[in-house]
Amino acid sequence: MATTNGSLQIKDGKYYAVLSFRTNEVQSNGKPKYKTKWFCTGYTVKGNKKKAQKFLEDKRAEYDKKNLNYSDLLFTDYIEIWLENIKPELRPSTYRGYAGNIKNHIIPYFKGRRIKLQDLTPWELENFYNYLSTDNCKADGSEPLSATTIKHIHRTISKALNDGIRRGILYYNVASTAKTPKPEKHKGEFLNQEQVQELLKLFKGSTVEIPVVLCALFGFRRGEVLGLKWHSIDMVKRTITVSETLQQHIGGSITVPPKTESSYRALPMPEMVFNMLQAHKQEQAKMKALLKDEYINSDYVCTWKNGRVIEPNYLTRVFHKVISESDLPTIRLHDLRHSVASNLLNMGFTVVQVAEWLGHSSSTTTLNYYAHTDKTSKMSISKSIDNLFSV
Repeated sequence: MATTNGSLQIKDGKYYAVLSFRTNEVQSNGKPKYKTKWFCTGYTVKGNKKKAQKFLEDKRAEYDKKNLNYSDLLFTDYIEIWLENIKPELRPSTYRGYAGNIKNHIIPYFKGRRIKLQDLTPWELENFYNYLSTDNCKADGSEPLSATTIKHIHRTISKALNDGIRRGILYYNVASTAKTPKPEKHKGEFLNQEQVQELLKLFKGSTVEIPVVLCALFGFRRGEVLGLKWHSIDMVKRTITVSETLQQHIGGSITVPPKTESSYRALPMPEMVFNMLQAHKQEQAKMKALLKDEYINSDYVCTWKNGRVIEPNYLTRVFHKVISESDLPTIRLHDLRHSVASNLLNMGFTVVQVAEWLGHSSSTTTLNYYAHTDKTSKMSISKSIDNLFSV
């Protein structure tokens, strides 16, 4: 890494910190360009040399971070610095994903290989991906990763390298031509209307009954249903407005705006949902009166008895456990979204109507991911064809 040279200079009776550092540009003779910057310390000369010296050292450290000699920088050092710099721009869940990929996979593999950022090649990345996908990684105490997980790691690297291009550090993103293992396309299972009714019976009275019912009827995403707050539910107009999404974060959970504009939506409540939420709100009021100061006034709808919001990972675990122990198809929580779309389409609603209900920005998304038809619908189509061509 580069070091920034610096010295104290006196001007108009005050100390100035003068820094000289190497840039990433070169002169016509091929030698690197250097840049000089003056900073007023604010200290007068008399009796303030130590304070001025401290100011200079702090400035040098600051510019050492900003102005690295990227020709000598290791890939592992670069990606750690990149993560630190980009953190303020990221949603908490995105940062957590990047940080996990870097700490658990990228750093352990590349640190011992000491590959410089400028020397990284598509071939090196492909070797890394192959390593992650085979039993070779067991030497480090790891287990082979799925193609989907490796794809996420690849995107982290590609994002870091693209940002390097944007900053003028790199001229080419080697990840753009590196091949990754091809993920198996997930065939989203779905439940038909009768199976949805069976599902709701399974969760009757459980801690996650409310979020499961709302996901099964509205097709809410996990973060959307857990991010619901009472101020977003109008019991007079009988509407639910999706305006926040819950994300699990280090130290707790937080709500953030939805990813897209189309995710903001107000939906009318069916009678059964209105009655369920009304009873749930009354139960929360009882628990608040009972627990008093121990009750957490969070305004969240989906909570534990003490008012604490239900965590996303807990909802996923409970759903998986219950569904895997039942006779229903083993679906993911997110597949309830598939189910809502498929059942609404099978009931005759248009793709545009279903897209608006689910908060899709395009009806194409609805067709691409949720174009399932159940056996009953297929039989109906078959009979319609018979009737059409019968003599």
